[in-house]
Amino acid sequence: MTLVAIWLASALGVFQLPNAWMHWQFHRLNLGDRPTPQVLLVEADFEQRQQTEWLELIKQLEQFEPANIGLLHEPAELTQTHLERLREAGVVIGQTAAQASGDNRVLTLPPSQALDSLGLHRSSFVDDGERYLSTEAAVVSRAEGTAVAEEPFLIDFRPGMNYLPVIQAERVLRGDLTRDLVGGRVVLVGRSIDPTNPPLLTPLPQEANVSRLVYAGYAVDTLLRGQPLSGTTWWQNLLLSLGVLGVSVLLYFRLGVKRSLGVSLGGGLLLLISGWLSLHFLSIVLPVAELIAFHLLLWYLLSRREQRLESATVRKLLRASSRRLHDRLLPSDFNSSQDPWGQIILLTTQILNLDRAILLERQGSAKHLREIKAYRCSIDDIDERRRDFERTPYSTALEEGGPIVLSKTFLRNPEPGSRQFIVPLEFNGQLLGFLIGEMAEETLENNPLFLTLLRDFSSQIGELLYQRQLWQARQRSEASQWKRLMRLDSVESEYDSLSEVSQLFERRLALLENVFNSLHTSTILYDLFGQVMQVNRKMEALVRRSGLSVFSMTAADAIATLGGMPLSTAREHLQHMVLTDESLTFAANLPGVEGAFSLNVRPLKGAEEETSSQTVTPFRIHGFLLELVDVTHLVRLERLKDELGNKISAELRNQLEAALLAAELGRQDDVATTDKVAFGELVERKLQQMSHTLTLSQNILNAVQDISRLSDFPVNVTALAEDMARRWEPRLATRELAFELERPPFNAFVRVDVTQIENTLDAVVTVLADDASPGGVIRLNLEEKHEDNTFWTTFIFENTGYGMPEERLQAAMTDSARATTPAMHRLQQAANQVTLWGGELKATTAIGEGIRFEIRLPGFSLDD
Repeated sequence: MTLVAIWLASALGVFQLPNAWMHWQFHRLNLGDRPTPQVLLVEADFEQRQQTEWLELIKQLEQFEPANIGLLHEPAELTQTHLERLREAGVVIGQTAAQASGDNRVLTLPPSQALDSLGLHRSSFVDDGERYLSTEAAVVSRAEGTAVAEEPFLIDFRPGMNYLPVIQAERVLRGDLTRDLVGGRVVLVGRSIDPTNPPLLTPLPQEANVSRLVYAGYAVDTLLRGQPLSGTTWWQNLLLSLGVLGVSVLLYFRLGVKRSLGVSLGGGLLLLISGWLSLHFLSIVLPVAELIAFHLLLWYLLSRREQRLESATVRKLLRASSRRLHDRLLPSDFNSSQDPWGQIILLTTQILNLDRAILLERQGSAKHLREIKAYRCSIDDIDERRRDFERTPYSTALEEGGPIVLSKTFLRNPEPGSRQFIVPLEFNGQLLGFLIGEMAEETLENNPLFLTLLRDFSSQIGELLYQRQLWQARQRSEASQWKRLMRLDSVESEYDSLSEVSQLFERRLALLENVFNSLHTSTILYDLFGQVMQVNRKMEALVRRSGLSVFSMTAADAIATLGGMPLSTAREHLQHMVLTDESLTFAANLPGVEGAFSLNVRPLKGAEEETSSQTVTPFRIHGFLLELVDVTHLVRLERLKDELGNKISAELRNQLEAALLAAELGRQDDVATTDKVAFGELVERKLQQMSHTLTLSQNILNAVQDISRLSDFPVNVTALAEDMARRWEPRLATRELAFELERPPFNAFVRVDVTQIENTLDAVVTVLADDASPGGVIRLNLEEKHEDNTFWTTFIFENTGYGMPEERLQAAMTDSARATTPAMHRLQQAANQVTLWGGELKATTAIGEGIRFEIRLPGFSLDD
């Protein structure tokens, strides 16, 4: 079809102008040497010359023995007798069509100026049943003594302009000639350019001013040199087109359409060069425009074919998997959700801890609101009926530009001890609706940042709803049949669906990567060939601290390094996992990183339904997942248990020794009966204490097995202080601060929440570090006192810092609204936690003297 289209376009003359233009350019790019001209041109005025001048002109030329003499036209002053004598003497005299006679069958016709026959010369032609020769062909035939081929030929203009010598008739008449100029050459006599003889269109540059005489000279010179140009026939054009087709098919199967642009441009340039080479070395004029058009159109159609195949494949895949992807990847997008307000209600109630909530939506540009969603209440519970946002309390919230706590009831039947609020949902100056909610009063009091958080929520929800409106407007615009018609978008592109599915994949991938990076477990994934596929942030931080280069290590190297085993042993473990599909666990450690770790290694096997040859891996194993679990907390609990066990053992030993001593004293003969009874009671009391101690210790030790019972566990205060010092010294060093710990001479225990005590102490140190001056010191002392049958342990923190007004610090610790920074907010929570443990957190400060904190906690006694 492509070939037929090109041939039809060629028949209609579509390629005449480009072919003519390229033909001209090829002539002008002649890099070879000029041949010796074999024609001499003489310009003469055929109307003004007298009979004697013409005869003298011929006589002067014949003296130098030219190859032949030709006159393009019959001179007006010569009679038929003179003309016949000249013809008999060998001079070729051309005639116009009007002058043609039966005796002289030589005609000089104007050359064709049509683009499809430009430069084409016919040696013979038939007029009214009579055959005539062209003047050019007759001159060459008389000069060479042979007949000229009758086939049309293209005149060779390759020698360029100013190639043929041209002289004036006056010079000939003066006898100013030489044998080198005339001898052996064909002499053509004709007119120069004048109003009746304008320049002709040829491949030569326009400034050459080619007259009919010069045109005839090039034609005669072409015949004399025997190098006429020839065009291609239809069957040659067919072969050339089939050749281009064959090469294109080979390149298509070899390269595909990925490099179609380069192949198209390169092929077009190669065809241009081929046309130039063919003209200058083979004297053949190729249909370069047709071949280039055929080549470009062919590659365009091949590209379109490939695109259609890809589009068909994409459509097939989309139809087969789009619904499944939507169901499996992610929940429906908020913009396309059928119930966006329901999602907003779910978002606000689950995070803001609301007891009741209701959403009101603005109706377009109207000033009235519409109830659309409620949580744990109904539309009828709204006590305000007019729904006009220009009235209170809506107008008040709009004036405040954020949430306000209502003094009057908006939702009927409020719960005792609850508060209600209203907040506008705005974005970009546009009111979208209102959120009204009810929460417990303690929720508002315990969180001084609640209203700030609610303000942030309202702005985010407003933006979400605004973007959804824009998205819906775009969807309506894209679905408009008129707009699609104006865009000439007649069908819905499958790339829109592909883009949507791709976005789902990106969201899913981003979610999985975020989950992977947020894992508390340090994780690294190797492929089956031992190369790192992915590392989460926790593992990156650990290996950065330890100085390990996991990206240059294989899975076996990593197992050997982290597990502290020979490389051969690690490889044996990998072999075992490949064969058995079992997971293995090893004790692990990282150089330069304090703590205890457990290394879990397990193979990741492919799913059973994976059948694609591109996803199949050896043993159906995608790789090995290395999980470095921080078990420092468990080790610490084990240490706490050991310390507690040592204390219990010491207490039992003391009680047992006292009982044995009392029993031994009671068995002595010199002991009075009353003393024996007292010793017996002492032994019984010590045994009861031992039983009580064993029962209490068993209950405490059982708490280690249940994490929910660790909120009241005896902890060694010395161990707490030492752990905190190790934890904070590196952090403080980066801020040019030091930490000093005065280790106590006693071994005391306090009953606290094991999971919260570190956070509590850290909250205090954070405030001291923020207040400390550069080069300052944070000190920790421990004191123990016995008051009211209770041992009290006090942590005394001091710093060398700037300090602050005393009333400001006390207000921040007691009033939630005054805890304006996150550090102060954590300090207030720490004070509440210490109170729950039965202790007390005190603070004193002064400007220029730093801050002093005292944490007083009840000690642990086995007599409790």
